[in-house]
Amino acid sequence: MVGSAIVIGGGLAGGAVATRLARAGHGVTVLERETGPHEKVCGEFLSVEACEDLASLGLPPERLGGVPIDRVRVHRGRHTVEARLPFLAHGLSRRVLDEALLETAADAGAEVVRGVRVTGIQGYTVLASDQNRESNAILLATGKHDMRAMPRAAPSTKDGYVGFKMHWRLPAPALAELDRSIDLMLLGTGYAGLQRVGARDANLCLVVQRSQLTRVGGTWEALLADLMPQPAFARLLGSAQPLFAKPLAIANLPYGYVLSGEQDGPEEVWRLGDQAAMTASLSGDGMSVALRSARLAAQGLLQGKTATQFHRQLARHVGPQVRMAMRMQRLSERPIALAAGVLAARLWPGLLTQGAKATRLPSLGVPKAEINRWSTLSLRTH
Repeated sequence: MVGSAIVIGGGLAGGAVATRLARAGHGVTVLERETGPHEKVCGEFLSVEACEDLASLGLPPERLGGVPIDRVRVHRGRHTVEARLPFLAHGLSRRVLDEALLETAADAGAEVVRGVRVTGIQGYTVLASDQNRESNAILLATGKHDMRAMPRAAPSTKDGYVGFKMHWRLPAPALAELDRSIDLMLLGTGYAGLQRVGARDANLCLVVQRSQLTRVGGTWEALLADLMPQPAFARLLGSAQPLFAKPLAIANLPYGYVLSGEQDGPEEVWRLGDQAAMTASLSGDGMSVALRSARLAAQGLLQGKTATQFHRQLARHVGPQVRMAMRMQRLSERPIALAAGVLAARLWPGLLTQGAKATRLPSLGVPKAEINRWSTLSLRTH
């Protein structure tokens, strides 16, 4: 059983695992390099599994201002297919959600230290910019960004992916059209996902192959200009106002990566979230994987498991989802398969519903008593 833990990274996985361990009565320190609330490159789509895990922490998305999503629309050129999702999802800004998780962890008794840069790990010692810290367990939850001293052994691809995120203030007609839907625009070399994350605001997550970005000029502005002639883009974003001075961006995304057990670096380090598994973002389950890894890691630490045992358990748990999501993403990037898939979905829109259902993580279930207990406590602090 863990006596004390250091969590490197205060995102979804870091905040969630710190909360669960602190509530179990164990000492936890979270080291977060940012000094305050901030945005992250993310689709910001909370699927049913993510909502379930957040509810078990006393943070149901609707309480944080999450926007309900129960439909999916897929656009390809002039064609649009719409279907109901087989679950209720939510759109919610990472700036809001990550901060709520860190506050919840602190309320549970975790020490949250901001503005700290971790420079290395030696055995059970974390080397940081302010001071070195020793711990019985070290959890690496730095998201898509590798810590320089602890890179993932993720395979590199010949034509990697580049991800962008931009929030937009939508005019009334676009808000009304988007409503409770997530709109997916299939590009053949990636996709764009647009959904509401606030009363008037929407998040655009755009993922393309590097070759496509290079082909259009290599800049965000050039990429938008290339995509705007598509009817769905022009209709929804033509009069929208960008809310960031520039988009958030990240390159070399290792989609399909799953740490199976063995790892580079100290065996004592537990990798969570994108550090352990990165599913295709098209499936909308990236945040679910992060939160689920935190739940399983907390259980494993409390049961006395090793990091390797946890990584193998997580790989068994999320591996099928990652493989299915990657198959769907690769098919969407093959012109013939994409055209056939859009045609099939136009003839049978329920195909989209089945696709959404097929790419979910297995449910672990959350006792209502647990949800009610932590929800009551969270109401007092949020």
